Amino acid sequence: MNELQDSLKSLEQSCRRFRQQQFTFISALERTREHAHERTKPVSTLAQVQNYLDHHCHNTTDQGILTLFLDIVRDLSHTLQRLESMMTEDSPASYCLEACRTLLYHNNDLSHIRAKYPHDEVNHLSCNEARNYYGGVVSLIPVVLDLLQQSVTSSQRAQGRLAAEQGAEPARSSRAGPLSNTTATQAGSGAVKKGGCFPYNEAGPWDTTKPAWRPPGPINKH
Repeated sequence: MNELQDSLKSLEQSCRRFRQQQFTFISALERTREHAHERTKPVSTLAQVQNYLDHHCHNTTDQGILTLFLDIVRDLSHTLQRLESMMTEDSPASYCLEACRTLLYHNNDLSHIRAKYPHDEVNHLSCNEARNYYGGVVSLIPVVLDLLQQSVTSSQRAQGRLAAEQGAEPARSSRAGPLSNTTATQAGSGAVKKGGCFPYNEAGPWDTTKPAWRPPGPINKH
């Protein structure tokens, strides 16, 4: 888990560097879309970005920024695979991992996703760009990174709860041991339930064999 945290920190640095170059990224997509004669088509899949890089990219600046984007996506996918190998199907993080797997699929439609506060990638786009062309593709990396971080946090919390429960079990057993064989009932309590350490009898947790308490003094009879 520590190695995964280190990987996530490294990914955060890469994402921060990429976010600082978002204008260059959008400019590269503008030019490559034009070369591909897809100016009216939104950038909605990873396969589309890969196609622009492979067949419609004609300068090193555009190649560099599109390559950086796809490299970060590949690193996110590798981190996801490592997390999946450590998780069980009933893990509390399974929902986040499933969402990541869907988002990182190369033909998945990204046009509907939007990174929310505190992320500001979408805010750096014009209304037309955000709504019609690039809102999804610039949101992909921060959204997936958040989901991976949530997965690690959920897994750590679950492991912490499990460790605490396992550590508490021997202590409960040691306290319950001397009482489990007790047959005598202390005054004011019921019989001790076998294996437990609290007053209990078959009718419930209180001793019902004693009469109800009455206040001291003479009882007025009518």
